[in-house]
Amino acid sequence: MGPVFRGVAALLASVVLLAEGPPDEAARVFAMTGARTSAVRSYTFDLHVDFKLRTFPYIAIHLDGTGKYERPNLYSIHFRNVPLFGKGFENIKMDPLEPVTWPATYDVVSLVQDGTRSVLEMKDRTDGHVRGVHAEIDQDGLRQVKWTYINGGEIQVDVNPVEIDGFPVPESENADIQVPGYHVTAHATFDDYKLTTDPQ
Repeated sequence: MGPVFRGVAALLASVVLLAEGPPDEAARVFAMTGARTSAVRSYTFDLHVDFKLRTFPYIAIHLDGTGKYERPNLYSIHFRNVPLFGKGFENIKMDPLEPVTWPATYDVVSLVQDGTRSVLEMKDRTDGHVRGVHAEIDQDGLRQVKWTYINGGEIQVDVNPVEIDGFPVPESENADIQVPGYHVTAHATFDDYKLTTDPQ
């Protein structure tokens, strides 16, 4: 059970092509993702996540927690009811789901426009267990990111935004985690947002 929860935590901590995109274009896309929320200093929220293990022993886990975002890119969650086998994963950094953090970690291999979405293929700047990263971004921010691993595993997160006080924030996220030995899906919902913004 420990490895299963570690895989889920990796998702939460981590935890959704055809033409070359110049570096300045990639920089523009990354900058654009934060444009609509640039006035947001911080926000807090409640988080509810249902995990299902799709391989034996087919268990289901529900976790509740709280989260906080602080400009420019500090994003974390705290779970209140982590089971015994998941102790140590009560507090998880979510910065990898913030596109503004990616230039320090990934190199953009390709960038194309698909309607209103910018579709990026990236690679880790350091050799490791990540084979590649696929991401889709629009004016509301991250919509999908998928990590592909050397061992054949994949973790995909799809983000569905909602506007709170005129600013886009996650309303729900769906994750699919497939790594050697197990398959986990997760559905997260976010509510009770409290935003602090710059003075007008």
